[in-house]
Amino acid sequence: MNTVTSPPPSSVTGAPGGLPLLGHALRLLRSPLDYLQSLRGLGDIVQIRVGSSPLYVVTSSECIHQVLVTHAESFERGRLFDKATAAIGKGLVVSNGSFHRRQRKLLQPGFHRARIHGYMETIHRQVDAQIAGWSPGAHLSLREEMHRLTLNAVTGTLFGANTEERIAIEIGDYIDAANSWVGLHTVFSGHVFERLPIPINQAFVRKKARFNEIIAAYIESRRADDRDQGDLLSALLAAQDDETGQGMSDEQLRMEISGLFVAGSETTATALTWLFHEVGRHPEVEARLHAEVDAVLGGRPVTMEDLPRLQYLQNVISETLRRHSPIWVLTRRTLRAMELAGTHLPAGAEVIISPMMVHRDPRLHPEPLRFDPDRWLPERMQKIPRHAFIPFGEGKHKCIGDVFARTEMVIAVATIASRWRLVPVPGHRVREVPRAVLRPNQVLMTAVPRSSTPAP
Repeated sequence: MNTVTSPPPSSVTGAPGGLPLLGHALRLLRSPLDYLQSLRGLGDIVQIRVGSSPLYVVTSSECIHQVLVTHAESFERGRLFDKATAAIGKGLVVSNGSFHRRQRKLLQPGFHRARIHGYMETIHRQVDAQIAGWSPGAHLSLREEMHRLTLNAVTGTLFGANTEERIAIEIGDYIDAANSWVGLHTVFSGHVFERLPIPINQAFVRKKARFNEIIAAYIESRRADDRDQGDLLSALLAAQDDETGQGMSDEQLRMEISGLFVAGSETTATALTWLFHEVGRHPEVEARLHAEVDAVLGGRPVTMEDLPRLQYLQNVISETLRRHSPIWVLTRRTLRAMELAGTHLPAGAEVIISPMMVHRDPRLHPEPLRFDPDRWLPERMQKIPRHAFIPFGEGKHKCIGDVFARTEMVIAVATIASRWRLVPVPGHRVREVPRAVLRPNQVLMTAVPRSSTPAP
């Protein structure tokens, strides 16, 4: 039965201010995050229009949980993921139904904790190599630094620690082109726009072809030498379906790798950028973070055993993911007509969900715009309602790499914080830019060596 709540169905609440022909498209394009937040007071579900197409924005944490978990079988991914599928292929991060369940089982062994343990040395080596190039007093574009770091880390994890950096650079070019393409064509839906000979389309086609060449070469080389080399590609090649005993084809491997790069590099890079921005703005947070890193590690690399001991660092990560969720919007589509929170949703209804609606709801997180890692102390966490923290999504489509991403962030933050302070450049204003991820426009920081840095 699809009835979610007991009250009788009512007509949906419509957002005011729609324009003829355009609907609410201009407001959504100009300031999407602020606009979605402004809808919270209108009801649990609010209808907006982009052109003539209705979109249903779910504003409450309870209803979001129902869409993502309780009644997940009544929904598929939706418009945003349709375009992502056209861009990167039908892999785990964009698929639905039985195919999604099959692919998740095939990929899951590559993200088991024991396997992640093996990736930690590769990640640490990539962080070490990058920060070795920093010089005292240098001005850093932190978003670019963190993007380069996570690309190298994901590339090394997938293909082995000795992968050349030029490969990561070319893959990064493809990811940027794919994100721009998906963002544009999610708003301007229709195949006619995809075929226009405009620069964004031409760049995407060219860079996707080069990405496919790179991935095909790695798959071909690894199939010729089927030893488990401890990287993620080895795990993907070894994966077999429980029922058929078959593994993935080369084409399916390429699509899965494409999805892992798109989902696993820019999101983590963005989160790290926001984290150091907030730490730089809050001296008391920086002092506590450095004290913990020094006490727990004493200059040595992070081990698996250290992860629970770096509790304040973990709290800083959680607060960053709450305050600046890189994944700020998700879409779903109803598979059949249903009632949700007393509102009738027709079959095929496009639904918008924003984790930021949850993370910045003052009823769930008092003073939601204040950066406060102590929210995540055990005694205060008990007061946070269930389902009030969903940076990796929730339910059957929850990010498969959530543990990997947090582990990567711990290693990066601990390694950098043990040797450097990152100090904001005076006068530089940082603002949020909602694109494929919620990224900052730019974060400029000065690298200052820590005088008390323990010897490595």
